[in-house]
Amino acid sequence: MNFNTAKVQKFAGKISNQRHLIALRDGMATAMPLIIIGSVFMLIANFPVESFSKWLASVGVSLWLNKATDATFGIVGLVVTFAVAYHLAKHYDVDRMSAGMISLASLVLLTPILTSESGNGFPTKYLGTPGLFVGIVVAIVSTEVFKFFVKRNIVIKMPDTVPPNVAKAFSAIIPGGAIIAIWLIVLMILKAMGVDNVHALIADTIAQPLSLLTKTLPGILLVILIQCFFWMFGIHGAQVTGPILEPLLLMNSDANRVAFQAGEELPNIITYEFLYNFVFSGGAGCVMALAILVFLRSKSQENKTLGKLSIAPVSFQVAEPILFGFPTILNFRMVIPFVMAPVVSTLITYYAMYFGWVAKPIGAVVPWTTPPVIAGYLASGNKISGAVIQIITILVSMLIYYPFFKMDDDEKLRREQASK
Repeated sequence: MNFNTAKVQKFAGKISNQRHLIALRDGMATAMPLIIIGSVFMLIANFPVESFSKWLASVGVSLWLNKATDATFGIVGLVVTFAVAYHLAKHYDVDRMSAGMISLASLVLLTPILTSESGNGFPTKYLGTPGLFVGIVVAIVSTEVFKFFVKRNIVIKMPDTVPPNVAKAFSAIIPGGAIIAIWLIVLMILKAMGVDNVHALIADTIAQPLSLLTKTLPGILLVILIQCFFWMFGIHGAQVTGPILEPLLLMNSDANRVAFQAGEELPNIITYEFLYNFVFSGGAGCVMALAILVFLRSKSQENKTLGKLSIAPVSFQVAEPILFGFPTILNFRMVIPFVMAPVVSTLITYYAMYFGWVAKPIGAVVPWTTPPVIAGYLASGNKISGAVIQIITILVSMLIYYPFFKMDDDEKLRREQASK
């Protein structure tokens, strides 16, 4: 078992430390404040007190609040493109700002232009989450090419008397020109092949197959199983799967946001907040349920102490005190409830939303530290049903955890009594 554990940890460690995935993870994290800020403005515009919401609309404030939401969500693609290139360049120890700016210019180059009587412009949707995949590909490829030129000194070198910032700017000219030329050639070749929209091409060839994991119930259950598997070996499951899947989940969230603001039917049940707010209450393994049991039902002194220390952080989604203190990590007796609780919570929540008993997530990305029940209320657009379903899933998870918790607590109690 130790050998297998070591192999899994080594394999997951390689994935977690892969430079492109780290850059992607850090790039997504850079954009998260914008997404949360936009979510706050959207929640204010749709305040749960109907009279207040109507008053905001009547005086025109709702339009301005929605504009603030569009301004933040609407540039996520640009921000992530720059940030991924920036963090990857940081890993290679090359000029980060130049790599980010050149990647940004490349994304704009690949984005189709709209022509009208009033002039030319870019479709704004490709500057937001629909442009994420092209932006990520562009950022990684552009930075790799940038590094290739810089590491081989294929740059304009300025005398030592020139200020460093000016020297950096000139050293980016040759790599930047080559990168823009490469993307221009790619664009021309695709155009000759009848491809007018690079974003649509990437969506069909990469995003569409991957979306099976984030738009279908079997797909998201597979993601949950993979995350739980890595967590059981002490590896942060979300960090392993997040760089690939979170852009897709955020695209689902943003599609719901756009539909919600337009007063249309929300297209997606599975979104970023569905997974991280509704499914994983308290963190990995739905350990909010276990934390409540340890806090309220423990007889052993060890668990009583752990319950007092862990209930507050777990309430704010910081699961580590229970994961490592109980422990659930590397405790293979806890595999069944640790996996079963999020799977059952997913099924309950999904079908409750599917049949319309619970409001779907409206695309407001709630901070991951928001306590359960409050998170469900906010993520569902200030609907009580969002809070109620979280209470139900936590109670069901408590029932799943209880026999395993009782077995552990009784064993610790016997050990304490024997030591006396």
